[in-house]
Amino acid sequence: MRLDVYVHSASEETNKLDAILKLLQESKAREVAMSVEMDALVTAVNENTSLDDSVIALLNGLSAQILDAAGDKTKATALAAEVQAKSAAVAAAIAANTPAAPPPGT
Repeated sequence: MRLDVYVHSASEETNKLDAILKLLQESKAREVAMSVEMDALVTAVNENTSLDDSVIALLNGLSAQILDAAGDKTKATALAAEVQAKSAAVAAAIAANTPAAPPPGT
């Protein structure tokens, strides 16, 4: 084999190996980015689950209070005011923590 052919062949192989290494590095970078995104998703799901549990506890508590207030107009009126206030607070929290919808067509 002539030396110039061998050098040319080795150069081509080096270029191919460099290209493969670059692809592997890019793949690893995407994997790391996906891992970070997955961690953020797990955190968001855990926060939502905690919030859901809090809302369920609130509703169960209100249900018990309604049963307790049955037949007592003063208690029922106070409970109605409390429910309205808590409903407004929940609605405000949802509005404050809900991202704006993307424009149509995006």
